[in-house]
Amino acid sequence: MTAALAAIRPAERAQTGGEGAPSAAPSVAEGQPVCRSLLTNTLVMYGRTLLTMSVSLYSSRIILAELGAVDYGIYVAVAGVTFVIAFLNSALAASTQRHLSVELAFHNAERLGAVFSASLQIHAAIALFVLCVCETLGLWFLHTHMVIPPARMQAATWAFHCAAFTVALTVLQVPYNALLAATERFSAYAAFDIAHSLLRVLVALALVPAVGDRLELFSSLMMCLVVVNFLAKVGYCRWVIEASRYRPCTDFDLLRRLAGFAGWSLIEVLSVVLNIHGFALLLNLHFGPVVNASQGIAVQLANATSTLASNLQITASPGIVKSYFQQNSSQLHDLIARNSKTAFFLMLILVVPVSLEAHVVLGIWLGNTPEHSVGMVRLLLVTGLVNSLSYPLVSVIQATGNIRRYQIVVGGLMLTALPLGALLLSVEAGPLSLFWLLLLLSSLALAVRTRFVVQLTGLAPGYFARAVLRPAVVVTLLSFAASALLGAAMSHLPLPDISRFMAACMVTAGAIYGLGFSDEERRWLSGMLRDRLLRSRKVSP
Repeated sequence: MTAALAAIRPAERAQTGGEGAPSAAPSVAEGQPVCRSLLTNTLVMYGRTLLTMSVSLYSSRIILAELGAVDYGIYVAVAGVTFVIAFLNSALAASTQRHLSVELAFHNAERLGAVFSASLQIHAAIALFVLCVCETLGLWFLHTHMVIPPARMQAATWAFHCAAFTVALTVLQVPYNALLAATERFSAYAAFDIAHSLLRVLVALALVPAVGDRLELFSSLMMCLVVVNFLAKVGYCRWVIEASRYRPCTDFDLLRRLAGFAGWSLIEVLSVVLNIHGFALLLNLHFGPVVNASQGIAVQLANATSTLASNLQITASPGIVKSYFQQNSSQLHDLIARNSKTAFFLMLILVVPVSLEAHVVLGIWLGNTPEHSVGMVRLLLVTGLVNSLSYPLVSVIQATGNIRRYQIVVGGLMLTALPLGALLLSVEAGPLSLFWLLLLLSSLALAVRTRFVVQLTGLAPGYFARAVLRPAVVVTLLSFAASALLGAAMSHLPLPDISRFMAACMVTAGAIYGLGFSDEERRWLSGMLRDRLLRSRKVSP
């Protein structure tokens, strides 16, 4: 790890006082305090995700029913034109959180505020650029190329204006999200997301008694929802975090480094965006819009489930970055393994029952299940499982700052999905072949990321396979097999669908606890849960 730290850019070494981590930097507390904090943050974000996922799926059904298929399709199509640009959020948020975590690790309050202000300036410029592009090129594309019924063009134009402003405001709030995550204020982070989801339900319910143009009303209310959430988040951050008070940043070297880091990060994020929209285009050209509907439904359900793993990454990233910069190799490697495994298992508890009962879940959610949607859901869920193992690895690679070669290799690998998918469909492979291809490429990307972490941090080559991959594979195979057999035996019970779903959850949880964790990890988990229960009893009257 010392060799990797020596590769930190000079500007960052100047902050640390030498070629490695600073001798004066405080070490991350080891043992129970760190584990307790991680468990608490994980439980908070897990609860938040389950609630927001349920509310989101419920509100989507109401919105679809009240707007109707045509208006809902118009809104999705119009918003999609602008949301393609929103992939900038992910890259810039990762860049901002990484640099904020570094300054927090060294307790450098002045530099923390400077990084936040610089990031806010960059995001403000991007937000303005996004708004200008949407209101010129985007508006031209809407009126000249998109297929919109003439009678609905006025409402579609208003929806486009609202969506463009929403995207710009979403870009502007990224530094505040990164600051909440870097300072580990996950209760507040979860509260804002829960409030957003609950307000979205109110927006959906407001459509029921509404008169007039419901598409225009829905677009306006969604824009107002984002404005309220943004103002509340800014007010909270300014109230509790001194660093969130903006001060003009004239440190052009800092601005250049933040923009450069984000620029390289865009490669991998761009590959994800191109795969999603590129696959939609390929499916449309070869199979028509019905299969596009199946893909949209599958992506929405898979994204709702994979949010569990991505939210755990939000809680784990600050600790990983701090451990790296403080040269705590043993803790860093333990965090990599523990977080990779935990993210995988948290997602597996939902993936197993949803995969086995996909037709039931889609039937309850939508009423009618489009063709191919069940297969797409299952493949995307398994792909999400594979990707969940990569999240801590990506955090470590970003912490090193040496991301150019990584982005070229991994981003280039994932960009091959589109031409290879076109080749598969040209030889009359079915629509599911695209998702098998995505699963294969995601598995290869996991292997490449592991190799980069071995090179950059000194992680033992076989450690990740022994500590993470082996228990993950064993638990997954056992959970699917046992849940399928148990489900077949429960078909005669009352409410068989719910019984099978709950049984699969319990079987998976049992397999995870018994085979997924080592004895030491089970003792740690039991102790942490017992500690949390005791604390809850003391707080309750």
